[in-house]
Amino acid sequence: MVSKIPEFNDLSCYSDPAAQVARYEKLIQLFTEKFGKSLDFVARSPGRVNLIGEHIDYCYFSVLPMAINVDVVMAVAGTDDTIIRLANMDSVFEPREFELPQNGSLVPIDTTVSDWANYFKCGHLVAQKFIQEKYPDRVGKPLKGMNVLTHGNVPTGGGLSSSAAFACAASLAVLRVNGIIDISKDDLTKMTVVSEHYVGVNTGGMDQCASVCGEKDHALYVEFRPKLKATAFGFPQTTPPLAFLIANTLVTSNKHETASTNYNLRVVEVSLASEVLATKFGLKLVPDSSLSTGTLRGFMDAYYATQFGAASWDGEIEEGRKRLSKMLEIIEEVFTFKDGYTTKQAEQNMNITTEGFHTKFLAQFTVRYEKLQLYARAKHVYSEALRVLESLALLQSSPADPVEFFEKLGCLMNQSQESCDQFFNCSCPEIGSVCQIARSHGSYGSRLTGAGFGGSTVHLTTMDQVNTVKKALIEEYYLKKFPGITEEEINKAIVVSRPAVGSSFYNGGRDGLTF
Repeated sequence: MVSKIPEFNDLSCYSDPAAQVARYEKLIQLFTEKFGKSLDFVARSPGRVNLIGEHIDYCYFSVLPMAINVDVVMAVAGTDDTIIRLANMDSVFEPREFELPQNGSLVPIDTTVSDWANYFKCGHLVAQKFIQEKYPDRVGKPLKGMNVLTHGNVPTGGGLSSSAAFACAASLAVLRVNGIIDISKDDLTKMTVVSEHYVGVNTGGMDQCASVCGEKDHALYVEFRPKLKATAFGFPQTTPPLAFLIANTLVTSNKHETASTNYNLRVVEVSLASEVLATKFGLKLVPDSSLSTGTLRGFMDAYYATQFGAASWDGEIEEGRKRLSKMLEIIEEVFTFKDGYTTKQAEQNMNITTEGFHTKFLAQFTVRYEKLQLYARAKHVYSEALRVLESLALLQSSPADPVEFFEKLGCLMNQSQESCDQFFNCSCPEIGSVCQIARSHGSYGSRLTGAGFGGSTVHLTTMDQVNTVKKALIEEYYLKKFPGITEEEINKAIVVSRPAVGSSFYNGGRDGLTF
C-alpha cells in the first residue's frame, strides 16, 4: 500500500503536543495579522539525525537516521493571483515576494545571491515539475499564488538538515495549494531529493527521505540501491523510555578550505580502495561513484556475482551481514600496507600508469596527502555498514531487558565513533570530549553525526537521565570552552528528541487552534 503524507487535526504529530501550543497560536495569529485572512493549512517537515551509518552513503550502503522533534512549519493560504508572498517569524529573515512566470515556466533562482527565499523556490520548482509531469494540461500555465508564514526551530549549521526540512515543507505546501491532495511519501521524497541541487548543493537523498518518511518511535532503514527506499523499524517500548540528545560541538570545519585533506580526500580514497580490490580479483566495476569509478558496494556485488553467481545484495539483513563480514576478511588480506599507500604503490596495485592514475582519480578533486589510507577507509565503510545491519537486527528482536537493549545499541554507536575517529579520521578532539562527558553521565552510546570534523554528536540515553547528560555537557563542555556563551545559544546547540513523525499537514488552525 502506498503511504500517504499524514494529516492531523491536532498536534499529536509531536511527542509533546502541549509544548507546541504557544508556537502554533503565535503562527496562526501572526498569519492573520500579516495577510488579513485565515490560513488554509500548515505544512511541516522535520530535521533529522543519523543514528549510525556515517560516510557510507556515497558508497551506496544503507544508513539509519530518524526524524526529530524540531521542524519547519509553514502556515499557508492560496490566493487568486500568481504572487508568492513569504514571511518568517524570525525577523532575521526579511519578507520576500515574487511573481510566478505567466507562461508557466519554472521559477528562476539566482544562485549568486544567498537568500532564504531561494530554498522555497527550490521546493516550488520541483513541485511544479511534478505537477506538470502528472497533469500535462497544466504545462504552460502558472501555479496559484500563495501567502506563506514560516517558522523553523531546526538548528542551522549543526548537520540536522534544516535546509532539507525547509524545501520539503515548501514542496508540500505548493502541492496542496494547487490541488494535489493525496501526496505519497514516495513522490514527495523523489521530487525533493534534487530540490537543493538548484542552489548548488549536491545531496544524496538521506536528508529528504528521513524528513519525509519519519515515523514516531521508529528509525528509518534508508537504502540507496537498487532504489532509494525507507523502511521503518520500531524502537521497543521501554521503562524508562529512550531518548536521544543531539549536541552541537559548535566547532566547524571550513569545508572549502579543508576539503583537499578531509571530505574530498575520503571520496578519492574509498574509490581507490574499491579499484584496488577489483584489480586483485580481476573484476570490472560499474563506474557509478562521483568520480565515475567503482564503489565498495559495487565491489561487494561484483565479487559475489563472480565467485558465487549471486545477485546483487537487495538489502536483506542476514545476507548483508554475511557479505559484509566476508568483505572485512578480504580487506585484511588484500591491503598489505596497513599504514597507507604511496601514489606509486597504489598505481602498482591497480596496474595503472601515473598519467592514468591522475586522470582517473585526481583530476576532479584537489587532494593533498602523504599516504592514501585505503585499508583504513575500506575497514570503516564495511564495518560501519555492518553496524547498521547489527542495529536493525537488534531492533527486530530486542532483548526483554531494556538495559540490555540500551547497552547493545549503545555499544554499536560507540564502536561507530571509534571507527570514525581511528579509521575514517573524521572526528576531532571536541567531539571526543563531548562523547566522553555524555558517556560518563548517562549516555549508553555517543558518536559524531553528519560529516564530522566538528558539527554535532548524538547520544542514546533515557528520559530519566537526559537532563543529567544535558547538565554535564553544559557545565563541563559549553561553559568551559565558550565562557561567554548565552543560554539561548546553549538551547540551540542541544536538542532532545525521540524519533518523530515526518512530513505532515496540520488542519486545526482554520477556526482556532485545536490540540
